[in-house]
Amino acid sequence: MKPIKQLLNWNKHVIGLAVCVMLFIGLGLMIVKPQPEQIAPYVSFSADVNGTKGVIVLFEEKQAPLKTWKRSWGELPAGKGQALLVVEPDAPPDNEWAKLLEWVERGNELLLFSRNLGAGEGFQTERSDALSGTATVTRQEGKETTEWMAEVRIKQRIIPEDGDTELLRDSSGVIAARRPYGEGTIIAAVTPEWLTNENVLKHDHFELVWPWLVGDGSRIVLWVDEYHHGYMDTRGFLAVYPTWLVAACAGLAVSLLLWLWQRGKRFGPVYTPRAWTVRRGDETLQAVAAWYERRRFKGEALAHQARALRRLLLARWGLSLEASPEEAKRLAKDRLSEAQAVKLERRLRHAQALERGAGADGAFVERTREYGEMIALLEKE
Repeated sequence: MKPIKQLLNWNKHVIGLAVCVMLFIGLGLMIVKPQPEQIAPYVSFSADVNGTKGVIVLFEEKQAPLKTWKRSWGELPAGKGQALLVVEPDAPPDNEWAKLLEWVERGNELLLFSRNLGAGEGFQTERSDALSGTATVTRQEGKETTEWMAEVRIKQRIIPEDGDTELLRDSSGVIAARRPYGEGTIIAAVTPEWLTNENVLKHDHFELVWPWLVGDGSRIVLWVDEYHHGYMDTRGFLAVYPTWLVAACAGLAVSLLLWLWQRGKRFGPVYTPRAWTVRRGDETLQAVAAWYERRRFKGEALAHQARALRRLLLARWGLSLEASPEEAKRLAKDRLSEAQAVKLERRLRHAQALERGAGADGAFVERTREYGEMIALLEKE
């Protein structure tokens, strides 16, 4: 019967602990309501209309090597045969562009889709009189020229330089161009909206950009830049673990702390064992008092306690060593009870008698106890 009762008590504790954990989580959700995440436009993992997840999914279906880059361009992997897709970056500083161009120069490829070319990559643009809307776009494929339909919303057009190759053109100018840079290549286009989920399958946008994304088959990996959309790797040892695993471990840690608290906390008052009070309290005091009596050192012991009381009054209250018992009583009334003030005055009068060579006779144990109680009281101030 007893094991069954213990099992029921244990189940009550487990149920109580589970209820506490659920209440803790519920209150946390009520106090801190999760807000929907605001994702920047042109982000590769965004399924919003202005995200680019659609073209990334199409790219992954081809089982092509693709990875997300969430660090500074100065930390791009060394080596050749890599490509970096940058879609409408958020105003990278000039030193970032310089590091990126050094990486391209070593034999890599930059695919840049931006409405603000000329910020740091070296392409010059001019404003045209083109109307925003659907237009016929021509692409040079070897010796043949093919026509495609696309929507061009920007009036900026690229000004080709010596060595540049026109990739796409409409009636108002060049939309996309290729430029050799050291051992690498830069492909720049003024139409980042072609890659968005809303527009990638409209008109011929996908067919126009797809050859640039897949490359010529010799590419090692395509990196998709998210660092300049505000997404970067979180440094620290927890960054290597999935978020769900960190959250689960945190919940288990809280549950363990609550369980330990429930198992180890003592409810109710703490009682001092009587054996300790008798053997280490009264008996010790009586033994010391008997020793002083046998050695006839009662006067010296009481005088020592009196001096200790005086020094404590000086340290705690600033009361002079020569102050009278009446002055001490007046000062004590503001800090102690009336009975304690009277007791202090009585002890100080006894101290004066000790200084005159009297007052050592009488109940030595009681006098010692009173001095000790008064000293302990002042030490708590």
